[in-house]
Amino acid sequence: MPMINQAFETSNLLLKDINLLVCDIGPGSFTGIRIGVATIKAFHDSLAIPCIGISSLESLAYSIQDDGYIVSILDCKNDNCYFALYELKNSKYSEIISPSATSVLDALSICKSTISSTSCNITFVGDGSEIYKELIVSKFNNCHLADAKNNLLNSYFVGIAGLNRFQENKFNDVLPLYLKKPQAQRQLLEKSKNIEVLPMTLDDLDKIETTLVSDFDDFWSYNVLKEELQTENSKYFVAKLDGKIVGFCGIKIMLDEADIMNIVVRKDFRNQGIASLLLQNLINLSKVLDISSITLEVMEENYPAIHLYKNFGFKQIGIRKNYYKDKNGLIMKYGLY
Repeated sequence: MPMINQAFETSNLLLKDINLLVCDIGPGSFTGIRIGVATIKAFHDSLAIPCIGISSLESLAYSIQDDGYIVSILDCKNDNCYFALYELKNSKYSEIISPSATSVLDALSICKSTISSTSCNITFVGDGSEIYKELIVSKFNNCHLADAKNNLLNSYFVGIAGLNRFQENKFNDVLPLYLKKPQAQRQLLEKSKNIEVLPMTLDDLDKIETTLVSDFDDFWSYNVLKEELQTENSKYFVAKLDGKIVGFCGIKIMLDEADIMNIVVRKDFRNQGIASLLLQNLINLSKVLDISSITLEVMEENYPAIHLYKNFGFKQIGIRKNYYKDKNGLIMKYGLY
């Protein structure tokens, strides 16, 4: 922020003088990208200034001015990379392969199979073109490697790419471009591989009857859940780890709509991605059954659950006053069609 302020002072400009905001949305540092996007969105919200997000890979491509194919490639360690393929023709940049994360070998194979002509001009740009130079040259005999100065991300080319989008009236929602999950999420995903999600039976319910209050939550009633399980229009799933029940969820179907009754995870297994697995199974089932929409109620102060639902695309459509004793309930909806 001090650097931005200094730039305004040096150029004798104010934020209200700006006609376009452009931001690098990644791939890059998770924290750095979030800070950049949050800053640009705040400026956008304050004065409704048009805002465009540009990927790091697209900005690298704009540093190349020779017609032909451009492979933007950034190293992300352990022989993996972020890459994208562009074509420059008559001063117009076109995206051929959108930004992706994969192994370097796979990235080069994908690019080679996509570029049909062996005689066309191909330029590799980005730090990956330096780190994997020998491998690239062995796969592409006719390629060019960009000058070292072009392999560094440069805000100038972010701006030029954004200006081109602006002039073509191509706007996008400025959100971080995460091609790889953060380390913490990857660890959770690894743990979730050992979790089975299966249709819940009365036998499953009987196994947790005495621990519903202590291991899950004090507002789940065995008798109510048993009645729900035996209802024809209710569908329940259970999550198991090594045969142990660590979570369950249920949905009630009314014609072409469904209402999520509960998503519950055992207290000592929370924040491990189990709720996400259960919710995804409910959504998958709803698609199979041609359900048009799913609704749910969540306590307004249950921030982790609200965050989960929003990540899956649920949107708040209303409020039920004092739905949870003295707490309001938010009504959220997910449209499948």
